Amino acid sequence: MGLVLFGVNHRSAPVAVRERMAYAPEEAMDTLRRLKNGGEAPQAFLLSTCNRTELYALMPEDERTEQKILRRLFLDRAPELDGDGSVVLYRKRGEEAVQHLFRVVCGLDSLVLGEQEILGQVKTAYDIACEADCTGSVLHRLAERAFHIGKRARSETAIGLGAVSVAFAAVELAEKVFQKLEGRAVLLVGAGENGALCARHLLSRKVSPLLIANRTLSRAEELAENLGGEVVSFDRLRRAMTRVDIVVSTTGSPEPVITRDLVKSVMKDRGHRALVLVDIAVPRDVDPGVDDIQNVFRFDMDALSSIVDRNLDRRRKEVPLVERLIQAEVDNFMRWWETLAAGPVIRDLNRAFDAVRKTEVERNARRFAPEDREQLEIFSRNLVRKLLMGVTTRIKRFRAEDPEEMEKLAVLREVFRLDEDEEDSGDDERR
Repeated sequence: MGLVLFGVNHRSAPVAVRERMAYAPEEAMDTLRRLKNGGEAPQAFLLSTCNRTELYALMPEDERTEQKILRRLFLDRAPELDGDGSVVLYRKRGEEAVQHLFRVVCGLDSLVLGEQEILGQVKTAYDIACEADCTGSVLHRLAERAFHIGKRARSETAIGLGAVSVAFAAVELAEKVFQKLEGRAVLLVGAGENGALCARHLLSRKVSPLLIANRTLSRAEELAENLGGEVVSFDRLRRAMTRVDIVVSTTGSPEPVITRDLVKSVMKDRGHRALVLVDIAVPRDVDPGVDDIQNVFRFDMDALSSIVDRNLDRRRKEVPLVERLIQAEVDNFMRWWETLAAGPVIRDLNRAFDAVRKTEVERNARRFAPEDREQLEIFSRNLVRKLLMGVTTRIKRFRAEDPEEMEKLAVLREVFRLDEDEEDSGDDERR
């Protein structure tokens, strides 16, 4: 019985393979239910994003079953892969699987180092597994510790700080000019992918309204429908620029579409209120000559890329610290994992009951004569021993190799709170 990870990601396979191995939420739920009902993986969750598909499963250590799962979940979706698909698929067990999950939630295994979205994606994947009734105490413990270390990595290190995309860097620069973007008006010139992404980031900051101008009207209308924007005529760029605080330009035109003369007239019309010009186009859309116009702030790809590079460098320096946090959390989880056997559960159960016995004896000892206290001690020990006798006899029959019996051992630890002292100690060390 063990924890197994099967997966494919952006490092192991090209997008043409990954996209065929991606699972929609409903499909993931159905797959998990089939794995459970078939007895192949009584506890599992399936993480599927644009850059990875990974199955984390608690299952018997059976090579035939593992190969069946690999075939059903991955290989059948990409028939061109030869053999067991080991060229693009990876398989990890036990501690290695735990460490991989913890690195994933901390953003260390992402295409963009320290990305924020992956923690939420793992939570969503686990929620789907819960809804499919494919989780239990063991998997819950794993997910709980994964979410914990993911939050710690972001709160105790700088692994997630600073923009690491050109689109988001533009938003950060605009915030430096205006401090607060809520209620600021934005004009998107052109319908390029980076410009649309920048507009989405700005919308998350509650900018309003969003105007969209593009030479191809149908594309502007399509983008406006997706983003909730307002289409303006490309011929009326000056009037639109007068209305807004931020202009994001990404037309791909061979010549600047926002000239120095245009900006001078716009600034006069707007009473020289601050105007941010974000130029995400190559060749550039905004004439660099606007830099000497008062209250005009121009940011092109060189400026944005420089910010991204600095932030990425800062995140890379945080990796060793995050790795140390992860390893400590992995060690804690594996210590808990080793207690999922009959011997450790019986030992800890006796310790827990004896601790309660001692507390109650000490609290009530004054009610007894000194000569009776020895008898009270003997009586209380015998009472606890007899109360636990039937339970411990049953526990001795549990085998950690059996998925259902391992889950029972985990439930016993949870119900009787056998791990609370360990968790409290770990929290004290972290503080």
